[in-house]
Amino acid sequence: MQFPLILVIDDDPIITRTLSLNLQADGYDVVTAAGGGEALRVLERRLPDLAIVDLILPDIHGFDLSRKIKSYNDIPIVMLTAVGTEESIIAGLERYAEDYVVKPFSYKQLLARVTRVLKRTRTAKPERDVVKISNAVAIDFARHSVTVNGNETKLTPTESRALASLVRHANQGVATETLLREIWEDDEGDENRLWVLIKRLREKIEPDPREPRVLVNERGVGYRLEVGGLS
Repeated sequence: MQFPLILVIDDDPIITRTLSLNLQADGYDVVTAAGGGEALRVLERRLPDLAIVDLILPDIHGFDLSRKIKSYNDIPIVMLTAVGTEESIIAGLERYAEDYVVKPFSYKQLLARVTRVLKRTRTAKPERDVVKISNAVAIDFARHSVTVNGNETKLTPTESRALASLVRHANQGVATETLLREIWEDDEGDENRLWVLIKRLREKIEPDPREPRVLVNERGVGYRLEVGGLS
């Protein structure tokens, strides 16, 4: 039986050893790295199912490392760092990571978040890496990108989750509550953040964001993704 592999990247040997022992005891395979260069060498040999990334590393900032990790594949990332500013948390969650944990931390809480992220990313993965929306628009979930009229634009992890949810319900109205739950696991969350996310997505996937034809409003329900050839 193959257990999920977690890559722990932190230059504190006490943290890497403690996390390694605890995660292994909870049924995970673990490999550790003390910096970005070592982590990238690990990725050349084997892709993990999830990476736990510190922001302050000796050779590279955690955001830059996370961007490199995502370029290998759509590997979910949980940031574990002493940097707890609102600006850093928002940037981490919107651009790079599926979750963000501030040190000092509770191992049980971290484990719960890792388990949740792995469950969510596995169930959210679309059947195909590349989904052609129309002759002009295609989504590449493996590359975290969307191509419109030949121009490729990168997607954030949150944007990818949103599009994966909409693709699963292609050509059907998806309720706001469903999207909140599938994107953020929160069906009682602030609908304004969904509105902002939809606006960002339209700017990336619509040939003309002012006249949405791909990601449209479903009156009285939520939103609908018009996908040619899927139903």
